[in-house]
Amino acid sequence: MSYTHNDFKYIDSHCHFFPPQIFEAIWNYFEQRDNENKVKGWSINYKLPTEDLVKILESKNIKYFTTYNYAHKAGVAEYINDWTYEFNQKYKNSIPFACVWPEDNNLVEYIKKAFDEYDFYGIKIQPLVQNFYLNDNRLYETYDVIIDRGKWMTVHIGTAPYRNQYVGYKNFMNFFEKYPEMNIIVAHMGAFEYDKFLKLLDKHENLYLDTTMIYIPNNIFPERETKRPKPDVLLSYQDRILFGSDFPNIPYDYENSTKGLLEMELPRTFYENIFFNNAKRIFKIS
Repeated sequence: MSYTHNDFKYIDSHCHFFPPQIFEAIWNYFEQRDNENKVKGWSINYKLPTEDLVKILESKNIKYFTTYNYAHKAGVAEYINDWTYEFNQKYKNSIPFACVWPEDNNLVEYIKKAFDEYDFYGIKIQPLVQNFYLNDNRLYETYDVIIDRGKWMTVHIGTAPYRNQYVGYKNFMNFFEKYPEMNIIVAHMGAFEYDKFLKLLDKHENLYLDTTMIYIPNNIFPERETKRPKPDVLLSYQDRILFGSDFPNIPYDYENSTKGLLEMELPRTFYENIFFNNAKRIFKIS
């Protein structure tokens, strides 16, 4: 049976919300132009005020959504976390995550504040952009707090669509072997090292992958046809996969985030699990 986007309700487990001035800087970075005035990265479809971005999500049957953001230098993470708290107070259907910067002297203090006072769900780390290793010993005390509180860490550690020295399966394992009990969501299904990350699911019940940007038509990730997991693999791990879109930093219409998955015409229960049920369970949404 074929389905459309409107046939389901969703928890978007990979949305970004930054303070407006930081969003603008990120969008300008994505849309830098070359000498021929062509966009070097990709154009952003949803460059809108925060309130309008939330309205768009709600119009797409998104019942809950994460607030992933990250710090790009010392001294801004706490400010972003405070902004995220205010955002969550206004938009109760948001799932707030904190950001960190390893050089901050008050790192552990503002993470405890995010968890104990703000009741955030976890932290988001983006080694590709933040340029530090996941296994940075300056973060060890923070990791201990995450585990102690039963919180989550989402990490962009895969090698797609771009890569540098800080990402990849090997770097992930350097961290994960020290903290195998950490609740972790690997963004983009660990692209391009899908198989390695999928095999970890067999051993670690606290590990999840999200589908962000992997199954869109005309995917901006190269090599997608040969490397991305096939339908039978997705069915095998349907209780360990979360739907994500990367909204609003996407160069296409939101519905493309689900179109490729829906075109597989898998059982309805599969879609209900990855679009909603799995995230509802791990984030303990009533």
